[in-house]
Amino acid sequence: MKSEIVVTGILKDHDLFLIIKRDENDDKFPGAWEFPGGHVEVGERLKEALRRELKEEIGFTEEFNPLITHYYDEIKEDNNEIVYNLEIDFIIDVNRDKLNIKLSNEHSDYKWVTKDSKYLDEFIKSKLSNI
Repeated sequence: MKSEIVVTGILKDHDLFLIIKRDENDDKFPGAWEFPGGHVEVGERLKEALRRELKEEIGFTEEFNPLITHYYDEIKEDNNEIVYNLEIDFIIDVNRDKLNIKLSNEHSDYKWVTKDSKYLDEFIKSKLSNI
């Protein structure tokens, strides 16, 4: 069985959370709103992967001390292969007025939203349930 680990950074400023929109031409989830993050590469520690993904996806280079806030795991089939998928979400307190968001070409927009925003699907909202 193959294992995949995904880290996401939930940037929080008071009661607002940063979400980013996947490009409309994305292969997996075109136009979906999500938190920035991605797969942990071989040899990377979780915080290193989170730092790299935040820099790649939103240009975030600030020092941070993330706290694990949520995790989700599943066993799924992907291209006729059984995959164990573990997603770990980190909360990162920020001051949005001091951030300069620079989206990657994989994303087309970003917003600061509340927990009950219409842009969040139920899975994304569940990640915020204990914050």
